[in-house]
Amino acid sequence: MPKIPKPAQVEVVLSNSESLPAVDVWLVVDVLRASTVIVNWFAAGGGELYPTDSVASARLLARRLRKKGMSLVLMGEQNAVAPKGFDLGNSPLDITEELVQENPCAVMATTNGTVAILKAASTGAPVLIACARNALAALSVAIHSGDSIGILCSGREGRPAWDDTLCAGLMVAQLIEHFPDIRLSEGARLAFLTWRDTENFTSSLKSAEHAIFLEKLGFGDDVSFAGEINATHVVPELCETSHSSIRVVLKPAVLDEQKFLTENKPLNNPIPSPLNIERDDDMQYPVIPPTIPQPAAWQKEGLPRHLPSASVERIFFAGVKYKKPRKTKMARYDRY
Repeated sequence: MPKIPKPAQVEVVLSNSESLPAVDVWLVVDVLRASTVIVNWFAAGGGELYPTDSVASARLLARRLRKKGMSLVLMGEQNAVAPKGFDLGNSPLDITEELVQENPCAVMATTNGTVAILKAASTGAPVLIACARNALAALSVAIHSGDSIGILCSGREGRPAWDDTLCAGLMVAQLIEHFPDIRLSEGARLAFLTWRDTENFTSSLKSAEHAIFLEKLGFGDDVSFAGEINATHVVPELCETSHSSIRVVLKPAVLDEQKFLTENKPLNNPIPSPLNIERDDDMQYPVIPPTIPQPAAWQKEGLPRHLPSASVERIFFAGVKYKKPRKTKMARYDRY
């Protein structure tokens, strides 16, 4: 059996206005709706997606690529609606297989999500796109990228948002379930507590300020779609192109999909477990004591016992034993 990657710590940054710590890999989350749209773009068979930091930049890039003969879709939002001249808005339900077959490339600009993607890219660390729909698969790829995992929440207008924090908490909970001694940053702790106190993910997502705003605009179905957990194994990854632009390309995790789908149930009803986070004075981050319910108990509540592996062979995490966390040094960070 191949060696199981074991992440030492998880950082959660609650908005894209905050400074970013050094991590080995970033997971960027904008569950309502940019990261959900991007994941669905590739799930439908899309080829390339170029994120930009503004509507003006998106228009300019789309014009330049079309002059090169590329068939593309210009999509995104400004105040939740499609800007003038855009082909599509920011609804994941507008992405169809027929659309991406005719237009395999997309240029995208959103208020928060694409800005967060480019900010994470500026650190030089690998960047993955995550949402509730691919949470488990995204983590499966991330744990093979290093000891330190960062989750960047796009937030809203430079502030933390309930929807992204909730989604980040979902992913932190999945990491804790498989790696009980993983260290949590303050942001990761807040995200996890947000998730832990939620009785139903989709219902809680719909209570978010932005979800209510989208509902009023007629995008309620988008919120329901974004609230589906572990519905796809698609994991987009940010890469550089030869002409110094940036594009999002699909990096699929190698999974035994049939077994994954039959063994893992959706995480719509997390158990309100009594988790007391204690601080060890010798460690930089809060640590999780061995008071979390055993994996078998979590399984009864619909939580997965294992993450799918991004390696060729399947890695199972059943029978995890809880032990006192070891002191672990910060992972060395090199920008490349």
